Amino acid sequence: RIFGGNIMKIALCHLELSCGPQERNLQLLEQAVRLAAEQGADWVLTPEAAVQGYYFYYVNKNAVVAPQPSPELEPLRKLCCEYGITLFLGCGEYDAACDKNFNSCLVFGPDGELIGRHRKLFGGKVGAEAWADKGDAVTVLPCSGLQTGVLVCADLWFPEFYEGTKAQGAEIIVDMAAWPPTQVCGNPLPAWINASKVTDVTVIVCNQTGSPQWMDMNVGQSVVIDQGELKLAYSGEPAVLLFDYDADAKCVQSLAYDVHYIK
Repeated sequence: RIFGGNIMKIALCHLELSCGPQERNLQLLEQAVRLAAEQGADWVLTPEAAVQGYYFYYVNKNAVVAPQPSPELEPLRKLCCEYGITLFLGCGEYDAACDKNFNSCLVFGPDGELIGRHRKLFGGKVGAEAWADKGDAVTVLPCSGLQTGVLVCADLWFPEFYEGTKAQGAEIIVDMAAWPPTQVCGNPLPAWINASKVTDVTVIVCNQTGSPQWMDMNVGQSVVIDQGELKLAYSGEPAVLLFDYDADAKCVQSLAYDVHYIK
């Protein structure tokens, strides 16, 4: 649904999901996605590893990563159908063909079917991501008529990845994140701004919040950057953040997020 021929509404689910468990996360995601859809969202973005929780492996090293889309995702897929939305879902997945786990973004279309997936290119086999292998390709998917570059968290740090999406025709870039500014990992915002400047497209980062023992995500920002200019930023309480995007002019319309807090 593109109102007036060109204005899309995009929602970021800035939630506390990092420690799971999956059942709770799916309930929160369903609540947030429905809220976003009821506010007219065309696209709904979630954080990195939103389904299982970024630290699920720290919480339970015996956790099994399922092939995706699994039956547990059916309520979210039904919401895509019910409201005609495109859902960018951060999710761990197992691929039996190569016997590997991946830290992925699954993209479901307005019919609830999988448009495609991006598997995180950076990291894997270390720390909280010791369960995951690296993907091997940048991803550009057709979403609502826009060629959309899809990345996961630190992928957006590396020019070869975001420039790779641009080389494949990306008109906009979305990134699922679990990345607050830290002494260990640094402040990602300058890198995100540079990615938008270099590619000359809008970059959208859906981050997460909360205070797990391993990293303070309360200072993590969900941001929207136009051609290298920071337009929108939010950190703090769990919320659904909505904004308007001109799909013809390829630029952000809103001057501030429309914030809906999640209890």
